[in-house]
Amino acid sequence: MIGKKTLSDEKLALITFSGPLSKTGEIIEDVMEFISSEDLEIAGDPVVIFYTSPLKDDGRYDAGIPIKGESEGAGDIKIVTIPEHTVIFKEYTENRNEAYEELIAYTEENGIDIIGAPREIYHEKVREIQFPVIL
Repeated sequence: MIGKKTLSDEKLALITFSGPLSKTGEIIEDVMEFISSEDLEIAGDPVVIFYTSPLKDDGRYDAGIPIKGESEGAGDIKIVTIPEHTVIFKEYTENRNEAYEELIAYTEENGIDIIGAPREIYHEKVREIQFPVIL
């Protein structure tokens, strides 16, 4: 099922990198260590933002974690705030490509404009694909 929701402003600690998607776990661990060292609070599940095709293994990504607290970042770790926006989303446990295809078909069938980079949220048991949109 495809849903829609409005996300509030969200502060992320993240690292931008180019390479294989499989490297995101290692990147997220680096961000977790930073959050711990800065005494920041984790405010959500890990996030990967895709600046190249999410269906290819090699690409350019932001990998990070929503946080509460104040920090300037350090080294490769940046602190950014993503402003409130609306997304359409789909959760999946298997068949990632099919989930993307369903979201893309939904936007085309309903004349929905995608206005930014897709992202995935890594919840404990499922992953959630989000497309920022104008409805």
